[in-house]
Amino acid sequence: MLVKMRESKGFTLVELMIVVAIVGILAAVAVPYYQRYVAKSKLTRYIFPGMHMLQTNITTKFAVSEIFSNTIPGITDADTRYMKSVNFSATSKQLTIVMTAGPSDMMKAFAGRTLITKASVVGTGKLVWRFDSNGAPLADELGLK
Repeated sequence: MLVKMRESKGFTLVELMIVVAIVGILAAVAVPYYQRYVAKSKLTRYIFPGMHMLQTNITTKFAVSEIFSNTIPGITDADTRYMKSVNFSATSKQLTIVMTAGPSDMMKAFAGRTLITKASVVGTGKLVWRFDSNGAPLADELGLK
């Protein structure tokens, strides 16, 4: 006597639980990366244009005078509306800009946080800009180097 096996239709509960567990693990890994991506895009959208204008003005002034100063004339055209404050400190070979994000709705994640960018004189007067994370880990948190 032959016993005929029933055909399987659908998934078992164990198979569905395994799929749900895998999706949960993938989501737990992906969410922090997505949040970092969103934060970096907001910084790029709201802070970087103003920072780029500041860097352009400073680079132009340095090209003419070959010195840094703690006051940079003509930075009023820089789009700093999303920055709470912009501070300069200069030595003969290095300029540091410390930007603090403002409390606007677009920048809630960064309110009060600082981003430091430095210009260093390299070689025969070439300016090199870089982000610095000393005292302001925002650059490291967002993967900016």
